[in-house]
Amino acid sequence: MAKIIINHLGPISELTMEINQFNLLIGEQATGKSTICKAIYFFRSIKDELIRYLYNIAIDGQKEELFPKAINSISKQLFIGLFGYSWKLPENLNMKYIYSKDISIKVSLKKYYRGKKFINLEFSEQLKSRIKELEKQSLSYHDNIRSYDNISSFVSTERLRLHQDIIKKINLLFNDELETYYIPAGRSLLTLMTNQKTKLDYETIDLVNRKFMQFIENIQPKFDMGIANAHKYYPEGQRRFDVHKIAQEIIQGLKGEYTFENGQEYLKIPDSDEKVLINFISSGQQEILWLLNQLYILLLRNEKSFIIIEEPEAHLYPSLQKNVIDFIVQFMNITNSTIFVTTHSPYILNNVNNLYYAGKIRQDKNLVADVERKIGKYNYINPDKINVCKLTSECNSTKCQNLLDEQYGEISTELIDEISESIGKTYSELFYLENTFE
Repeated sequence: MAKIIINHLGPISELTMEINQFNLLIGEQATGKSTICKAIYFFRSIKDELIRYLYNIAIDGQKEELFPKAINSISKQLFIGLFGYSWKLPENLNMKYIYSKDISIKVSLKKYYRGKKFINLEFSEQLKSRIKELEKQSLSYHDNIRSYDNISSFVSTERLRLHQDIIKKINLLFNDELETYYIPAGRSLLTLMTNQKTKLDYETIDLVNRKFMQFIENIQPKFDMGIANAHKYYPEGQRRFDVHKIAQEIIQGLKGEYTFENGQEYLKIPDSDEKVLINFISSGQQEILWLLNQLYILLLRNEKSFIIIEEPEAHLYPSLQKNVIDFIVQFMNITNSTIFVTTHSPYILNNVNNLYYAGKIRQDKNLVADVERKIGKYNYINPDKINVCKLTSECNSTKCQNLLDEQYGEISTELIDEISESIGKTYSELFYLENTFE
């Protein structure tokens, strides 16, 4: 099980959190939910950078900077893209991501000459040693392949095989084969911005939103025949889910079928010939459009992923909030992916509690069939693979409270919806005043 440690970053003074298969953070604004998500994304992106670095050495030969200096340089730019420049950050900032027992990466700030601060990465000894070995292998490959430069078909095949081999070795080293994706908040605005891509300067957009928008652009053409036919781009012998059923769930959630035609995005209204440009559908539809579509494409690709999702409930009616979290959990179970969700919604929390309870009941093999008939085959969360925390701000510092009540086997949802108690108390006081006056 992975673990992240954050000290003195944004609103977070000290935080240690284990990362399970399903993770949920709930809390008020400015308590550090996005900070935690970006920190996790940063560390997981370093794994991708190592793959890219080793592949580039194998293709182009030795670089001026080798590991670990080369990765420090790349990671510095990645860090700046997520958190801003180092001289604006506190000197005692440090973070650590533990991938497995002997594999970890630590980030801190060091002072350079004239007191200037810079970002510093420290790799665990086993990780450092193994990457140096892989670096030598990549250099050796480059020397061996140069004699085949004039045989383009052979080189192309070899390069593909090499890339897959590097990915396999890095995944094995990190004990992690999941591709990382970040689905940010504010998706309604981003949906509109993707229609203006010819006018956009991507370098001015922050890293998380830029990556999300680029992924959208890559998969848009798969919907030229609508959601119901997107699976035709991903032929699969046998799937663990009913393609048509999942597609209809998405269409019902969107209240229309998304289609990408001649560079334009539309939502086709059910039982009608009407097509509405994405710019003119509701903000709630825009919020979930690319959350659902992205997960669906990953489902069709049967891709095990680590998905960070901010505020899946934004602009949605409570019943649709439930459906969206159900869909996310289905995706998790079908692909064996990892999910990290942030939310403000007690409705999301209550439904996660139901899914957690369903997972607990399913541990009795005699009840599995009954649970599946009641809420669906993949609508459950394994009680041994869940992490639910509440973030609160106290004295300008964030506190993290575990909401799993192991004694009763449920999530302590009453610790979340305290505002309802406050509203109820105010109503009682007003009611008392009215009756006293009468």
